[in-house]
Amino acid sequence: MCAAFSPEEDTLFEKTGAAVFRRLRKTRNPAELLAAIRGAHKEFERAYATAPETARASVACRAGCDACCHVPVGVQAHEVLIAAQHVQTYFSPEALEALIVRAEAHRAAFAGRTSVQRLELRTPCVLLKDGNCSIYDARPEACRSHHSHDAQACRTNLESGREDLDVYIPGVRGRMFAVMLAIDQAAVEAGFDGRAYDFGSALHEALTDSLCAVRWMQRKAAFSESCREAGNDGDDEESGVMHAEGYFQ
Repeated sequence: MCAAFSPEEDTLFEKTGAAVFRRLRKTRNPAELLAAIRGAHKEFERAYATAPETARASVACRAGCDACCHVPVGVQAHEVLIAAQHVQTYFSPEALEALIVRAEAHRAAFAGRTSVQRLELRTPCVLLKDGNCSIYDARPEACRSHHSHDAQACRTNLESGREDLDVYIPGVRGRMFAVMLAIDQAAVEAGFDGRAYDFGSALHEALTDSLCAVRWMQRKAAFSESCREAGNDGDDEESGVMHAEGYFQ
């Protein structure tokens, strides 16, 4: 599928994507569609557990290490809706209201800025609490996929606003990316929204407009253009949009 994937990663992509695609096509109750994708997140755990032991041993990520929680996160619509569903289920009314206020401020700060300008803000994720993710079980796929071999290097990259120091772990990164891409591609091939959104901005809209989920289930654009992931000068309108390539059909 991807020239950068190893044969093992390519197989992981194909098996994961095919399974998610079949699940989505067989699901008749719209209310169960998100659950079908949420269940596929277990594939991240399986992919990590079967990564080379030396690669897993080099992971430096620990609770309270939150440098990666201060950079913009681009997501697919289903990831936002899964997070919103978790928040609405488990947060108290007071915590929910406070989150909406933070997300609104995040959205206003990000509006009209390029991806580079957004990165320079070093804005913490609206769901970060005391250095930890407050929706860990429902966190976005990019967050599930990220592993670093050097926490200090992550902080250095954050402070500089550049990724000069390579923190990725090849034996883990490729496997995580294969699963993430497979889930997203399968959703697009099943007819769902393939646009990339800024997580904090789209989360604000999901928590304040119940029709976002309805639009997604109807296979329409779930969120407004103002929630789109930012590009850079010169990017066209199709930038950040996944297309149905026919991998799993």
